[in-house]
Amino acid sequence: MLELYTWDPNSNSGKPIFTLKEKGVAFEYHFVDLLKFEQHSPDYVKINPSGTVPTLIHDGVVFTESTPLCEYIDGAFDGPPLRPEDPLQRYRMRWWCWYIDNRFAPALSVIGWHSFMGPMVRKKDPAEIERLIARIPTKERRIAWSTAVKSGFTEEQLENARNRVNDGVQLMNSRLAESDHLAGPDYSLADTIAFANAYALPVSVPQFANEDKAPHYMNWLNRIYRRPATKEAFAMGRTQLAERAMEVIRKLED
Repeated sequence: MLELYTWDPNSNSGKPIFTLKEKGVAFEYHFVDLLKFEQHSPDYVKINPSGTVPTLIHDGVVFTESTPLCEYIDGAFDGPPLRPEDPLQRYRMRWWCWYIDNRFAPALSVIGWHSFMGPMVRKKDPAEIERLIARIPTKERRIAWSTAVKSGFTEEQLENARNRVNDGVQLMNSRLAESDHLAGPDYSLADTIAFANAYALPVSVPQFANEDKAPHYMNWLNRIYRRPATKEAFAMGRTQLAERAMEVIRKLED
């Protein structure tokens, strides 16, 4: 039995959804609503004590941390391989996964909190927000969530995040000028992890992600949006993020 506890097909939450769909593996989807802080609920923390998503349970074994979790999925199930056999291409796959997770995604998170998550959460009653933050399992994450929800980000922080996102788009664009996919000629987990984070950039940062400044990135994005697995993953979305993906598809088709 395979169970996936996660949010929408977005960022870390989306990585295993895209991976499972690419592999053609059936799974039971447990929607964990981040906007309601359900990842910190007592029932969920019993499954994943860190209070993060996603969590995969396969035959009673619990897997967390989205990128290694996706490698497990690729190795444990039949379907198209998502890790290259060629040593150089596998290195590239893992390098891109590391870069997206450690450099690119944190900058995107700042922009995402500023434009989407923060405003949505701040609609809640302040007392309810305090209660929800208080039950976050770790002190570090309580501080991070409290800062993001209550204080927001300075213009300097936002500008720094935008610049780092621009750097990432240009880096992907340069690599994709050499190859159809990030690790090599074939689709791999590098594309899954990057796309889960970068799928909406033509809408969120159109000044960087456009045909003039990043044509190879835009072509790559268009190809991945057209993959059946991608369409199936976004069809599972339950928030405005899935609607944003549809907006990008319309933009690419114009």
